[in-house]
Amino acid sequence: MMAPTTQGEDRRKGAALFANSPDFDDPVPLLLLPGTLCDARIFAPFASVFADSPTMDIPISRAESTTALARHILARAPSRFALVGFSLGGIVALEIAAIAPERVMGLALIATTARADPVKNAAIRRHGVADARARGLAAHFIDNIWPESTAPANRDDKDLKALAIEMAEATGVATYAQQVEIAISRADSRLRLRNLKMPTLVVCGAVDSICPPSRHTEIAEAIPGAELAIILGAGHYVLLEAPDAVARHLSDWLKILSINTDTLPPRTARQTKDFQ
Repeated sequence: MMAPTTQGEDRRKGAALFANSPDFDDPVPLLLLPGTLCDARIFAPFASVFADSPTMDIPISRAESTTALARHILARAPSRFALVGFSLGGIVALEIAAIAPERVMGLALIATTARADPVKNAAIRRHGVADARARGLAAHFIDNIWPESTAPANRDDKDLKALAIEMAEATGVATYAQQVEIAISRADSRLRLRNLKMPTLVVCGAVDSICPPSRHTEIAEAIPGAELAIILGAGHYVLLEAPDAVARHLSDWLKILSINTDTLPPRTARQTKDFQ
């Protein structure tokens, strides 16, 4: 288990959608899947880490179930790719890997869970959407989501909070409603984890109260050869709270991914489609 303790500054840069592009031979494309009420800016601190890889920012929308979204993405993705999923994006990544493991060259699962959503959560989640419609996403996010999103030490970080609110508002209530249904519909992936053979990195914040370290330990222990990194001093928004620490682990994972894909046969050429 790797557990670095350093934290870095929040670095925010836009990331372009990689759509209508041909398949790639080397290196493997990275599909970046953000979490609920997040967008590509959640991955912006890792632009230099991903600089040598084609990247695709995948919206968590256009479907109302985890399986439907996974199939939507698979229909538009290159023939082979690696997945970097944060929170709900990690849940969708696990579904993609379960449906088409032969196409997934690597998995990076960050601040996520392999468990099904508890039945009692459905009403709570849908009430949250109604609250967002009634009061606005910013007010809903500040009152109901932000308090659990970071480590206590980072809760008063004005820049981090402002970015989180900006992403939530940019997502919009309609997409938030879709994301809620995706979260509610997710399968229990725990029994499927043992079948995943691709290089896998599992990352979480040590004080993540939404997807606690125990959820990540069970993922890492179930996937053969998976690496687990628990980042001290970080909460659920570990990508923004401790980007330097996460970057080191992502860099190591990409090196392993490169070694593994060097031995694969050439990919069948295919055209990717617009993810919007």
